Amino acid sequence: MLCNVRWQYVVPVFIGVATSLDAQSAPFTVPFQAPLAVGSAKLKDSAFVGNAMAYRYHGKGINGLDEYVWPLEIASADSVQLDSLLLMQVNSFKETLPLGVERGWYDNFQMAFDAPHPVALARDSVRGYVVAFVFSRGRQPFASFFYIYAIHGMYLKIRLTVPAKDWNANKALDLPAALVRAAADSSR
Repeated sequence: MLCNVRWQYVVPVFIGVATSLDAQSAPFTVPFQAPLAVGSAKLKDSAFVGNAMAYRYHGKGINGLDEYVWPLEIASADSVQLDSLLLMQVNSFKETLPLGVERGWYDNFQMAFDAPHPVALARDSVRGYVVAFVFSRGRQPFASFFYIYAIHGMYLKIRLTVPAKDWNANKALDLPAALVRAAADSSR
């Protein structure tokens, strides 16, 4: 099922995001625009944070939906190099999962799976990967997904967290692919 993406765009600005990192001035230009809404989720804030442009969406059945964009290390990489870069991001993410317990973000976690996660476009597809894990915080279980893609010379990372109960029936699981399509089909 395809998600309805509103094709109004937002200029990346800081709109009062509460974060432990300070918003910084724009170190690069994002070559595509983030939609104001994707499915039932609406863009709530955006800011340059650390080395990435961050977008935060809110919506029904979603505990967290964040999109991060930052430049690839290699300006013109071939498909083998891109795949290698994406797999490095996957491995890095998996290595950081125990930090969530150490920092109190969640009480415990368990890896569920990691797998290729290509997104079909009209004439092509975008290669990507997903890492899924479950965690609990204060006796509440959640399912969390890390998606990573390379689009227009940029990494596109999406973090989606939903309630663990009936997670596989949650329509929010369609949103990462819709965000990837919006980025792939859009350019400034």
